[in-house]
Amino acid sequence: MVTTTEVQTLEFRIVRQVKTDPPLTFTVEMRYSPEDKGYIADCYEMDAFAWGETPEEAIENLLDAMLAMAEAIETVHAKQPQLQNPRLSHARFVAALGDETKLRKILGL
Repeated sequence: MVTTTEVQTLEFRIVRQVKTDPPLTFTVEMRYSPEDKGYIADCYEMDAFAWGETPEEAIENLLDAMLAMAEAIETVHAKQPQLQNPRLSHARFVAALGDETKLRKILGL
């Protein structure tokens, strides 16, 4: 007797280098968290993370978090330009994209 089982991704990592001047690297990691009974997605360069019950939901929530983080970083920089934020270049790039569809395409998600 042959049975089939569903194969589920428990972890993956995508690293994309965007051709800007200087080039920007975005690292997206997703992993299953048994404690949280869901998936956690991170983008380290943006200091953004999100949770979802499915991998798709975690990625969707991460894209929202990255756009929100980009807006917050740019807002703080506009009010206090003397503060140096190492994420500012990434934030400007993400904010310039403006929506999840373009961000998803650039990141290969």
